Order: sequence, then C-alpha cells, then structure tokens
Amino acid sequence: MATMIQRALLSSALVGAVAAAATCTTTDPCAGPTRCPATGELPFPVLSDYDFFQGSMVEEVPKDGVIPYTVVAPLWSDQAGKGRFIVLPEGGKIDFEAREGWGYPEGSIIIKSFYFDHDRRDPSAGSDTVETRLLIRKGGEWEPVTYLWNEEQTEATLLKVGKRVEFSFIDEDGASKDEEYIVPNLDQCRSCHERSDEMHSLGTVTPQLNFEVEKDGKMVNQLEWLAEQGLFSGALPAVDTLDRFAAPFDADAFELDDRARSYLHANCAHCHRDGGAANKSGIDFLRWETDPEQFGVCKLPAAAGAGAGGRLYDILPGRPEESIVTYRMNSLDPEIKMPELPNRVIDEKGLALITEWIAAMPVKECGVP
Repeated sequence: MATMIQRALLSSALVGAVAAAATCTTTDPCAGPTRCPATGELPFPVLSDYDFFQGSMVEEVPKDGVIPYTVVAPLWSDQAGKGRFIVLPEGGKIDFEAREGWGYPEGSIIIKSFYFDHDRRDPSAGSDTVETRLLIRKGGEWEPVTYLWNEEQTEATLLKVGKRVEFSFIDEDGASKDEEYIVPNLDQCRSCHERSDEMHSLGTVTPQLNFEVEKDGKMVNQLEWLAEQGLFSGALPAVDTLDRFAAPFDADAFELDDRARSYLHANCAHCHRDGGAANKSGIDFLRWETDPEQFGVCKLPAAAGAGAGGRLYDILPGRPEESIVTYRMNSLDPEIKMPELPNRVIDEKGLALITEWIAAMPVKECGVP
C-alpha cells in the first residue's frame, strides 16, 4: 500500500460497452476525473457512493471539485497521518471570514481520512487507512459521519457506534508494536466539534490555512491557492494582513511562544474556549487570547479534580513539572489525560514543546504581586 504522500494521479479506467450490432470501447466518465456521486439522501451507506476519488479510492486521488488542503498545526491523533479535502455543491461558494466562522453553502462536505504507516522509520513501506470522517452541511448545520475501512482497503462503510481497531507497526526504533486506535462514535465527534450547541469545522479556519504549501512544484500561499480554485464568494484579503499559526515543531522559522500557543490552540481550544465542552475550566487556549491568566498562567484550576495531580496552577511559570497542563498531557489515565479523546498514545513531541515553553517563562511566585 502506498502512503498518501506518494499517492499519484492514476490514469482513467476504460470499460467495454457492447452494442446490439457492434462492439466498441467508450470512456466511463465516472472512472476518470469527472465526479458522479450517487443521488439520494445523505449520508450514503458506503464512501464510494460519493465518488470523491479516482482510481483506487484509498489512494485519495481527488476528482474534479474535491479540493485538498492541509493545516499548519495538526491535531494529535495517536500519530495518524491525515488526508483533508473540501467539496462544495455545484455553483457553491464559501463566505470567507478573517479568522474563523467561514460560511459554507448547503451540501458542502469536509473530508478527513486517518491512516497509519506500516513502518514509522520508512513511509515508503506503505500505510493503512482506518477511517474517513465527513462533515456534511445539511439544514444549515454540520452533520458528522464516520466511515470505517475494510481490511482489503477497498471500501469504507458508514459507522455510527464507534469502534476499537487493533493494528501493528514498526516503531521509530525498529521494534514491532501493537496499538489500539479508537474510532469515535457520533457523540464523541460532537464533544469536540460542538460549541454553544452548534457544530463547527475545526481545521478550516483562516490561521490554520494561511501558510506556504507546495503546488505543482512551487511554493504558494494556500489561501491564495484555494481562492484560485474558486472556493470563495468574494475577493480574498491580502494574506499578510490575516492571522496565521506557527508550525509547532519548526524552531528554525518560529518563536517558541508562537509555536506553543499554536499547538495549544490546535489541540485544546476546541474545548477550552467560550462555549466549548471545557469552558467551565476557565481556560481559553485560543491563539488570539492575550491575557496569560486566561490561557492558564498562574491560574488556579476551576474543575480539574483528580486531574490536578496535587498541583496548584494550570501553568506555573518556569516549573513545568509543577504545572497541571503538562501533568495531564503526560497521562493516559481517562480521569486525568488531556486531550480526553481519543488518545491512547502520549504526544511526546507536543509534551516536550509545552514543557520547554513553560520552562522558558520567567520564574514567578503566583499570587505574589
């Protein structure tokens, strides 16, 4: 199985058509770049009914109107790789917003697939896709649906109840490992995507997409490229006037504070913000929050319970080992760990980043002027 990075454009398949008087060969438009989705009520029972991809579906070679995108600060998902796409209805356009809250037309679909490399030392060794999640715009709201891939990697079937999937791989040190991956149920999807009783897209926000990506062998701004694909209803503002997140692990290009704050936004702010599932904690991890106490510095925990681990502050400047944030990031105990879902593997790089960030803060005795 090729990795998603290596997935290249496949040639159109030809099918034979037998006429009554003669036999001739014609091109099936649905086998090439033309998209021919099934008609009927969404969601469809299997992923192939949407006709998003040409060739072998698992390779995710997009058909016309299936627009790929990526984010600069990804959400940790137990080391899964991800494929991301936007599909708009015919003639539909997105109403752009400078920060978040893009306005999608009815019938829009956001696609995200999750795959795991067979050998984490060598991506060319192949991968398996476990699930593909869709957000479907219906009745002015986002509806989350999940499709579970079969072992043959030929089809993905609608799944409503969630599932635990076991898979094996070779880790970075060359050791054979087994891992359990949780495919969330629909309620668990809502726990992250729902805010003030309304479902939201998390990745397709301006600061996540406002960075340089490679297209056709050259580097371009992704927002400008998406505008060129006809996604937006109006002219795009100058991208250098818009917010942008930092790549969390690119220390050569971005300052430590910017990297840590972007990481916390991507991994925590969907819950830790006004209207989010963890708003009672009183922590706001939005990147544009400017008050240090609001994003946890010298802040007493409001609802951590056992998750505090005997520590007094969410972030104690200069002392990550005494901070609740790093304590919870370093746990897989369901009563303690953060993020809550669906992690079964600690994000060691993320933990190291936030540890370094807190350690670099000037030591301060919280509560002392």
